Amino acid sequence: MASMDKKIMTITTDLVIRELNQYGITNKLEQAHFLAQADHESAGFTKLSEGTKYRFGRAKAIWFSRKSAIQAKQDELKAKDDDFCPQPWLFNTVYGGRMGNEKNGTNDNDGFDYRGGGIFQLTGTDNHLAFMNWLHKSGKYLDLALDKVDEFVKSEEGAIISAIWFWQVNSIGIAARADNVTKVSVAINGGTIGLEERQKLTEKYKKELGV
Repeated sequence: MASMDKKIMTITTDLVIRELNQYGITNKLEQAHFLAQADHESAGFTKLSEGTKYRFGRAKAIWFSRKSAIQAKQDELKAKDDDFCPQPWLFNTVYGGRMGNEKNGTNDNDGFDYRGGGIFQLTGTDNHLAFMNWLHKSGKYLDLALDKVDEFVKSEEGAIISAIWFWQVNSIGIAARADNVTKVSVAINGGTIGLEERQKLTEKYKKELGV
């Protein structure tokens, strides 16, 4: 499993658009929404792995459903809200036991290993497995095994293709072509975190693509 955060500076909008066209996403408005979400999720196409440094205060706000567990760990460590949560404990706590993680036990680090990756921050064993199966059915990367998918989605090509798979399998293009940033954001992120920036980025890319 890849365990280090990876950064890459070579993903460009032209490269993303080329891949979008190749996979049949040719509508300019839809492309603008895709680019905006990818830009936001990957910090301007520079971050292809979810960062591991979360402060207790922020972690409790982001993973509200796991707030009690995070608070218990904070109390145990006598930590402050500004202190960083320990890893891999945090991701195993907030991602473990769901999204297909930890089906073989509770100490296998699935939550940490299958944390967000790629320009859409693909998360969870189920998503990684479904993406791999989609690739295989398409006759691509037939030798790619599940325990290597997390590395692939953090590569330049895998980062983009995994995002396209997620976009298509969840029919996000419908909301994008309706120009509904909120619905697109919820489909990508599961909520409206960063909605204002996502809206600004959408307008930016709409202008760039002449929409």
